[in-house]
Amino acid sequence: MSAWSNIEVSCGDAEIPGINKLEEALGNYPDHVRKVRELITRFEVCHFKYLQHLKNIRNSIKDLQPYTDPGDIGRNHIQHGDEAWRSDKTGRTIMGQQYLWALHNWLDINNKDKPPEYNEQLAREAETWLGEKSPEKVKLVRLLLARLKWDWKTLEEVSQRSMEDISRQKDDMGLEYQIYRMDICHYSFPVHLINILRGIGEMKPLVKFEGCGTYNSNIKKSIRAELLNINDWLLSREATGTGGLDQDELARIWLFACLAKTIKEQVGLKDKIALSGDK
Repeated sequence: MSAWSNIEVSCGDAEIPGINKLEEALGNYPDHVRKVRELITRFEVCHFKYLQHLKNIRNSIKDLQPYTDPGDIGRNHIQHGDEAWRSDKTGRTIMGQQYLWALHNWLDINNKDKPPEYNEQLAREAETWLGEKSPEKVKLVRLLLARLKWDWKTLEEVSQRSMEDISRQKDDMGLEYQIYRMDICHYSFPVHLINILRGIGEMKPLVKFEGCGTYNSNIKKSIRAELLNINDWLLSREATGTGGLDQDELARIWLFACLAKTIKEQVGLKDKIALSGDK
């Protein structure tokens, strides 16, 4: 996983090289600092718990200790099988699993032995939204199942295109691309999933699309406030001068700059990061 894999930046971006120089100046840094950096790479502003994640990352940078093991992130997601919901306390995984069962039922896959948690009403609603089967609908539902389970191999096999090719569909926003941006951890779940099922039923892409990578005005406002706070802190460190800072503080400067870059790009902010040497 690339350190900047959760954002898109242009080739001529001037801030990434500046932040990378901060990392290079650190030299070899300990594993706990690397794990804090990985938490930033795993951050997504469209996650329903993004504020809590942001707080955890902020505290992790201050203490230079990860508040959460990056390897544990997503351990209760439906990608880990139909028993993953038992460890989830949010209720999202069981709901996501019930949608998986409903979609399997629509496809007539393994629908004989229904578990006690099977939601008959939800399954009937899914059937209504999807309507009668057609080869095109079956393909799209199989794509959706693969995406919700993070089964990238099956997704590419069913689509007959690579994930890179699907992701390039952003401009035309076809149903395949919109399915590719579905997940149960998105802030608008289950509404965005219901809308996709309706879209498949009508064989029309969604006009008002909310999926992975999207954000609303409230999220953008809170992220900009976070960015301004980070910039104020970075400016206070610059006033001290790097010569008077120890290795831990230099690591914090680098990590907060990484966080600032990540969140500003995820919501399309134009504010500059207060990097040392900028005027």
